[in-house]
Amino acid sequence: MQDERLHYLLTHYFRNTISRLELKEMLDRLDDLNESDFSSLFERMEEEIPVRSELFDRDSVMEQLSLYIAEGNEESSYNKRSRMNYVKWGSVAATAVLFCFAFLYLVTRKEQLTEQPRPFLSNDIALPEGNTPTLTLSTGEQYSISADNPESLSKGNLTIIKDNDGTLRYQLKHSENSSEKRTFHSPKGSALKLQLIDGTTVHLNSGSSLTYPVHFETTNRIVFLDGEAYFDVAHDPTKPFIVETKQTRIKVLGTQFNVSSDLTKMKTLTTLIKGRVEVSVGNNHKILVPGMQAQSDPQQQQIVLKQADLKEILAWRDGFFRFTEDDIETVLQKVKEWYDIREIKIQSPSKDHFTGMVKRTKKLSDLFGQLEKISNYKFKIQDGRVLVM
Repeated sequence: MQDERLHYLLTHYFRNTISRLELKEMLDRLDDLNESDFSSLFERMEEEIPVRSELFDRDSVMEQLSLYIAEGNEESSYNKRSRMNYVKWGSVAATAVLFCFAFLYLVTRKEQLTEQPRPFLSNDIALPEGNTPTLTLSTGEQYSISADNPESLSKGNLTIIKDNDGTLRYQLKHSENSSEKRTFHSPKGSALKLQLIDGTTVHLNSGSSLTYPVHFETTNRIVFLDGEAYFDVAHDPTKPFIVETKQTRIKVLGTQFNVSSDLTKMKTLTTLIKGRVEVSVGNNHKILVPGMQAQSDPQQQQIVLKQADLKEILAWRDGFFRFTEDDIETVLQKVKEWYDIREIKIQSPSKDHFTGMVKRTKKLSDLFGQLEKISNYKFKIQDGRVLVM
């Protein structure tokens, strides 16, 4: 019975659907498990553990969990943190390396469940519970989309479906033949999944919007993106799928790709995962092959191609922040896209750089707690503002 319960908890842990209380229970049960029993349990459930994307490395996660079990609870909190593969290079310019998987989140969350909050975390920035997307009609009317608001679902011709991994999918339903456009907005701190009328699935990042017609026209399927999204396009060779941003036009037939429209730098990054796309800026056109990224600059009328780091590009889709030799300014800009931070002030920038992935958290203080353990920085949150010391 205990094995079955731990099997259940581990399955939900790897699916990122585990609750706070279940996470604490899982850690407590792991404390009572020896390394041999854990290996046996892991082998039995190996085929059931979901591999959601290129980010997941089953062997690495097992190794870290096994290490956690083998070393037990005899270590001090300080030693436990020091064995979590935090490595620094150099005496002047240190580079902090984070865990690449959820084990970092697992260990730090256990500490948060057992320790009293530190004083400076009393003024926090947290994601609102039940944060819902908004739908804007062509008339300008806006609706908050939720199962508790049937009118919003009716107006948007939407239905809400819970997928096997526990995530919600907002699916368009067939309606009257109309060219009317709608805008679906993913709120701050949310990465939502929208399924269009043709079967195309769009993952919208925090603060991003997609404008689409109720019905696609007969020759093209055209949508407009403001922000970042991952597209898994339904194949239809007779009707090309086109994504437009303020800077770029991306034309595909059937493919998987990521588009990030950086309005502050007036550039669009298009990364091809599978298939074939054509990126256009003015009269300049480039064809991408899988694994390539196009950086389009409308001011210079240029498109620059380079090899992409797919793990970094897709981290947001799977619930992570990913940093690659990022200084503190870059780290906080990425964090600000997820949390509603009014202002950031850095008192004394250092040469520390961060590389790796950190699980997105509900509270900003949880994330800062992780960063504090691997750097010399201290963070203070006050009235929606962040002070870095």
